Amino acid sequence: MGVDKQKKNPFDTLLDLMAILAGLLLLAITLLITYSVILRYLMIPPPIWILQYTEYGLLWITFLGAAWLLRLHGHIRIDTILGFFPGKVQSILEIFNDVLGCAVALIISYFGTVFTIDLFERGIMDVKATSTPKFLIFLIIPLGGATLCLQFIRNAWRKVQKKENK
Repeated sequence: MGVDKQKKNPFDTLLDLMAILAGLLLLAITLLITYSVILRYLMIPPPIWILQYTEYGLLWITFLGAAWLLRLHGHIRIDTILGFFPGKVQSILEIFNDVLGCAVALIISYFGTVFTIDLFERGIMDVKATSTPKFLIFLIIPLGGATLCLQFIRNAWRKVQKKENK
């Protein structure tokens, strides 16, 4: 289940840093929500910006951690269906799954980039409790989608190499 016992390359280091940032965001969200609940219990209105930044944090956590989790083979798989096929077919299906996953991540990254650039060029703001440039909120989608796509490629490449060595 773990990372291959290879020397860490810069991409793996990037994925680790993104996962650490996701963990820190999750910790911050947990503390902010706890703080908000305690204030409500004491009949003190909590800061209105907590919900806004919690929403942003959840989006960022998802895209920061996706490629790291894929590297660890932590995404959901349907092993029971794969178990019905012989080993060779399983290998082909797993490679196909990685190629398909890469295509989806590439589409998400492409449209996320187009959307984020559009938000930046038009100067769109998210006006809630605080005003935040919307492109900063959505910037993680093209970045997270690109790293996810690259990790799918890495997984497929490793499986192809493994298949050739058999």
